[in-house]
Amino acid sequence: MKAAVGININHDLMQATIKALRQAESRLQKKPDLILYFTGCHPGGAKVYNNSLATIREKYLEVPLGGCSGVGMATKDDYGIKGVGIMLLSGIKAKSYVIKRFRICNRLKTRKVVKNCEKTIKQASKTDGSNTTHIFCPPGLGFPKAMANLMDHKIEGLNPFFALNSRVWRKFSLLPSVTGPFMEFFMNLLGMGISYSSSWPLFTKLHEKGIHYTGTFGADPLTLEKTYQFCNYKAYKDSLTYVSISSPELRFESRTDSGAKIMPTKSFEVDSAIGGGFITKANGKWGRDALLELIDMTETQDVLEENTRKYFYYHPFRPLCVIDDENNQNTYAVSMNPNLNHALVTAPNQVVNKLHAKDPHHYKAFICDQSATLIEDMLDETLKKTITPDTSFGLLFECANRSMIIGDKYGEFVEKYSNHFREIPFLIVMSGGEINSQKFPIVNFSAVTSIAKKISSTY
Repeated sequence: MKAAVGININHDLMQATIKALRQAESRLQKKPDLILYFTGCHPGGAKVYNNSLATIREKYLEVPLGGCSGVGMATKDDYGIKGVGIMLLSGIKAKSYVIKRFRICNRLKTRKVVKNCEKTIKQASKTDGSNTTHIFCPPGLGFPKAMANLMDHKIEGLNPFFALNSRVWRKFSLLPSVTGPFMEFFMNLLGMGISYSSSWPLFTKLHEKGIHYTGTFGADPLTLEKTYQFCNYKAYKDSLTYVSISSPELRFESRTDSGAKIMPTKSFEVDSAIGGGFITKANGKWGRDALLELIDMTETQDVLEENTRKYFYYHPFRPLCVIDDENNQNTYAVSMNPNLNHALVTAPNQVVNKLHAKDPHHYKAFICDQSATLIEDMLDETLKKTITPDTSFGLLFECANRSMIIGDKYGEFVEKYSNHFREIPFLIVMSGGEINSQKFPIVNFSAVTSIAKKISSTY
């Protein structure tokens, strides 16, 4: 088995694809059995991605391909937010799949994916005792263009979310219970927001069955437009793509690293919420007011509005850490809009519903501190535990929020990865949500390190 990576940072996606592929091919020196293809977010829609994928299809039509567009990528050679990162794998068996409009008729499609994964594992194990992993790219973060600036106060009269400023949302629990499912259905139908809640049942079911997987949600933080998922040389929107990798020589491992430190005095209990992550009341106050207090920030209208016009919501870069019943730390983004009284958390509805103070089985949650120093220190610990001399390759899904916190030190950060991996090929994908086979399969503000190790080694 052999792996090779290539990267090219370039605003011209086709040129970046050609050069990244050429670099990876020169290192692999044989025909690949799988191509993993990740890009930054480029203007021009599906046509741009399909034209670039066509340059690979010319050579490797019969080779499965999977991946998605997102925030950026990095290897030991370079890093950036525009361009292409490619990983070529040979000496393995691979299949790629696409489930179109995954968020609609979600239960039926979830069963189909689980059945496919089980079938692949059974066939691979029966044939030659292969181990199998799956890499998922669900529908990423995105809004229709007409909604991208919906929270701007200039169109206040046209904004249905302003109804949430009414106190009735805090006082009558019936309203959220009715509005939540409707809002979730509406967002799934139009492919709005992010598909954490609709993807959660799939990954929970796979985890319960002991199936190994990792993956990422794409995101375009600059425009908030929808991202693309790739399967066999075609770009899709609002779809789930995934690849299955099997090999008798490898075993697959993955580890999640939050890089965050809990602030014990900053607990967060939800009093009322509706679907889509809207927290109307927390810690006995409006969600926005409770969050401002927890992050030690005075409400400064002009600062909040300036950030909101750029980024939809004001994002304090202090994640919410949810402690699950296995005592694991799971981090999510929390944010606010100056014109709305609620707070917004990117945790799936399944998690938000368990944050209610009145729920006897509710999870504990705290605001966290996260800095470049903390992230680097915890990353060192994770990589030391994960990477051994028998490691064949590494595929890492790194939250874009962590990248922004690291900021100008990101080059040093990538160098730290390189020092641990040494000559082992690795590809970092900057994401809008990280996926790992664990109790809470979807997290933010984290890094999922997924590696393949040679079974024959004694390490």
